[in-house]
Amino acid sequence: MNGTRIEWEKEYAAAAGNIVAPEALNQKVLTQARSYAPIKTENRALSRAASGFSAIAIAVILLHPAQYLGALTLNNSGNNQNAEDPALKFHPESVASQAQMDQWFNLRSEVNAGSYIALCNQWRQQQRTSVSDALPSDLETQAREHCRILPTPR
Repeated sequence: MNGTRIEWEKEYAAAAGNIVAPEALNQKVLTQARSYAPIKTENRALSRAASGFSAIAIAVILLHPAQYLGALTLNNSGNNQNAEDPALKFHPESVASQAQMDQWFNLRSEVNAGSYIALCNQWRQQQRTSVSDALPSDLETQAREHCRILPTPR
């Protein structure tokens, strides 16, 4: 099989070598190819202005990085002791304020951390007695998935 393949490749190479384009066609293709040229832009002033403005912008950024990188600047008083870090002005809600808003915050935090002990104890107590503070629906769903009711001691 390899012998017939090699013979076929030799015949193809010989036939392809015999194919030649007419000289007139070659000349016509070459003259058309020479006529192609890149488009020249005539608005060089705009290009120079854009490169000049970009050079000025780069110089401003390099010379005054404090304006662009968020570095601390002095207050109007002139001393740096009263300067406050803007990052310190933003305080996310503290844990204490969240706990005041939601009485189940601590229990939810433990459940989110993967500790279901307190949740199961609360849920078992709710199942055994009529507790006035029933678990919210999301915690009750978690309790049903992860806890089981233990038999009451006799």
